Amino acid sequence: MQDLIKKLIDRKIFKEDTLIQAQVTKSFMGSPVHKETILRVKQLADDYCLADEEGALEYNVPLRKIKYNTIKAIDGMDPNELAAVYNLAPKTERFKKRKEQ
Repeated sequence: MQDLIKKLIDRKIFKEDTLIQAQVTKSFMGSPVHKETILRVKQLADDYCLADEEGALEYNVPLRKIKYNTIKAIDGMDPNELAAVYNLAPKTERFKKRKEQ
């Protein structure tokens, strides 16, 4: 997955202000809760990015360190399918089904 994200970064598809979906740990009534949320990328690094929550109601929204392997979706698409659209990865089953129909 990390190599795939690096290819998307090189082609400037995955960049700052990209929306991603990932699981983060939040505090709820004093205990940690894992929640899948939508984040906006602010900085890129070699194996992680820094992102803040999109549409958060808090005043000081912290930047969260998101590793590339934990990203579930990029701009609403599965990273493997997004790479397949730009011919950076092999076509997925979804593309093969369309040709058969």
